Amino acid sequence: MILGLIALMTIFSVFVWADSDYPYGMREVNFIQSSRSNVSAYTPDNIEAEAGNVTELSLVGISTTRGWQGYYGNISGIITLEDAFGYVFYNWSATEPKGEIYASVNNSISWSDVVCFNWTGQSITLEGEEARYGFGDDSADGINETFTNAGLDSDLFVGSLNITGNATTLGYTCHTTNPFQYGFQNSNTDNFENFLLADVVSGALIFGAVIENDDFDNETDIRGYNNNTYDFQLLVAENGFDGFEDTTTTYYFWAELE
Repeated sequence: MILGLIALMTIFSVFVWADSDYPYGMREVNFIQSSRSNVSAYTPDNIEAEAGNVTELSLVGISTTRGWQGYYGNISGIITLEDAFGYVFYNWSATEPKGEIYASVNNSISWSDVVCFNWTGQSITLEGEEARYGFGDDSADGINETFTNAGLDSDLFVGSLNITGNATTLGYTCHTTNPFQYGFQNSNTDNFENFLLADVVSGALIFGAVIENDDFDNETDIRGYNNNTYDFQLLVAENGFDGFEDTTTTYYFWAELE
């Protein structure tokens, strides 16, 4: 059973443009803290043995995932009025923006060519992406074993491109999952929705998360996996399997804010 996640607290700051432009690169990604599960802290359970007995047991074990990184935290933004040279005429603070966060190992995305990642039939495949991140065919925490929900709860737009509409029109399934909330492990599919997109031109896999300030005039954040309030919780794949234990992967971040 895979119960551990590497967690990195991140605060994002970006510029916000008040139209349907495609996602912009994050202006700042600030490291706060990171931790991982301490499986050695679990005291082994025990049971008595008695000569002559044959005993049926139900066992529960634990190990740390070697294929995923978790990001969580808060996001703020700026609605800006500036020229092409970056000179600011005026701007406004957006402390509780709405929208989505995106992450990819590719630093350049053709946002007008983005669709739901559908395992097959595109320039990237599930088999290829799992091989990139070290997952085997029998991995219990593989990409398709993690993103098990079919269909977006949110009506998702990338710029003016309706991803939900494209999924319906093109027959692409939008695979989603929901990082846990405290007290709702694996039972709440309404909050912290994560989804997978594909840039069919560059062949880039894109990990996305809905920002949870999605109610009008609501600035109350919801509680995340550790009972603290966050704007987002985002899963990204990372190869930490045999031979790659000490390697890291660079992820680039974008936001599309309302």
